[in-house]
Amino acid sequence: MREQHSLSELVSDRLPTLLKQQQQLERLQRTAGQVDGEIVGTGQADFTQDNVIYQFSHQGKSFQLIDVPGIEGNESKYEAMVQAAIAKAHLVFYVNGTNKKPENKTAEKIKHYLNRDAKVYAICNLRGKADSYEYDQDREALERTHKDAVETREQTREVLEGILGAELVSGCQSLQGLLGFAGVAFDERGLSSIHPSRTDLIKSQRAYKQDFASQQAMRNFSQLDQLHKVIGDGCANFEVDIVESNKRKVLRLLQDTVNDLQKQRDEHQAFSDKMGAEIEECQSVIRKSFEDLKSNFSKERSNALNRFFTELSSAAVEAVQEHFSDKDDVERAINQLVEKGQEQLAEELETAQEALVEGISQAIARALKRLQENAERVNFQQRLSQAASNSLSLSSAMDAISFNFSDVGGLLLSIGGYASSGFVIGSIIPGVGNIVGAVIGGFVGLLAAGLLYVFGGRNKKIQDAQEKVRAAIKKQHSDSKEAFDQDTRTMVANIKDQIEKTTLAQLKDERRKMADITALFDQKIASIQALKNQVEAKPHGTI
Repeated sequence: MREQHSLSELVSDRLPTLLKQQQQLERLQRTAGQVDGEIVGTGQADFTQDNVIYQFSHQGKSFQLIDVPGIEGNESKYEAMVQAAIAKAHLVFYVNGTNKKPENKTAEKIKHYLNRDAKVYAICNLRGKADSYEYDQDREALERTHKDAVETREQTREVLEGILGAELVSGCQSLQGLLGFAGVAFDERGLSSIHPSRTDLIKSQRAYKQDFASQQAMRNFSQLDQLHKVIGDGCANFEVDIVESNKRKVLRLLQDTVNDLQKQRDEHQAFSDKMGAEIEECQSVIRKSFEDLKSNFSKERSNALNRFFTELSSAAVEAVQEHFSDKDDVERAINQLVEKGQEQLAEELETAQEALVEGISQAIARALKRLQENAERVNFQQRLSQAASNSLSLSSAMDAISFNFSDVGGLLLSIGGYASSGFVIGSIIPGVGNIVGAVIGGFVGLLAAGLLYVFGGRNKKIQDAQEKVRAAIKKQHSDSKEAFDQDTRTMVANIKDQIEKTTLAQLKDERRKMADITALFDQKIASIQALKNQVEAKPHGTI
């Protein structure tokens, strides 16, 4: 009896727990198929905060549907996620749930994410509670019941096509998403498959069932089947879509490359035009500076020669006057005058030559320095480094340009043998040696006249001798001037030729280099554009 009593007490104690567990098991069995709706938004902002991947199969092939965070508003913290998901996609669904057209900045965001690699199918999600469809006429057509539906759909298409391009918008439809969900969220027994935690969705489903005759009626009115067909067609044609998507990606990259090159080419050309004008100005300044210096140089040489003969003539006349009684003294005095005058002439000519060299050097240095400053002002190096990997640095080129007159100095000082000959009379002034001979010859002629030289005719003969000296010097001046002027012309012509072949030629070469870069851009742009044209010409679904 005692054992029976103990068993009865045990059953009494355990029975409530067992009954509770049985009820829980029955509830789990009953709700095992109620799994839908957990991912449906609740109205909370940023409900989806990560990429959620859903696997499904279609005609034996596996596909993924990726749910991404919304892009309206400030979605910067989700940007990397959205980009990663869209990079994998070949068809993107944009859901407009605002009952109004999307803002342009929203379309711009879509364009930014797409990078023109995938097509977009727009869905205008219409909202409506069950009482919106209470009467029969309210359940005839979705867009007729929702008065603004057609306008919202067309405006959505217009905005997207305006930003993305019509070729990337594959379609746009209205959808009553909640009604469509309510129409398919049933299991094979006809029971709701909505998760018990989503009482809001269960309530909506029950309300819709009161107005619509069947689950299929809810699907048809919501236009969910239209979307189902779009997805099915996309799955069936995915291989072609992948090829076309990849083709768009290739074309985008090629076009972006062309645009970048064209932009760099235009920037370089604008700089090249500016620097070309600066280089021309620099060349003009150098040439004008040379012409000014050449004119001064020629005048100084001519004046130095004139002074030499003028002073020599005056001094020679005085020497005849002073030493007329002694031929040797006259000859010695005139020789000394010629040597002294010639040394002074050589110094003046050398000074003029040095001034010419220094003047040209300074003029070129100033012109090149200004050119360098202008090059820095337009930021030449930076523009070319952006334009091409084999950029040209004008600054470096300018550093390499140094007009060195060391090899010209010999030329300047060797004209007429001035530097090497010690300014020999016959070389510096052709025929000057004949002046002394003429004076001495006149003096000997006077001696041959006999005693008249000693008595009474002395002043007359001195004057005659002086006149002969003047005439001889004047003739030598005239005879030497042509050769002297030719030497001057030869000298400045050689200097000009060297300037043209060195400094000015190097500046011209800089302009050629800039033109070569422009030509290189044009060649690359043309070749990439030709490749883009070939890809565009490929038949649909091939690449």
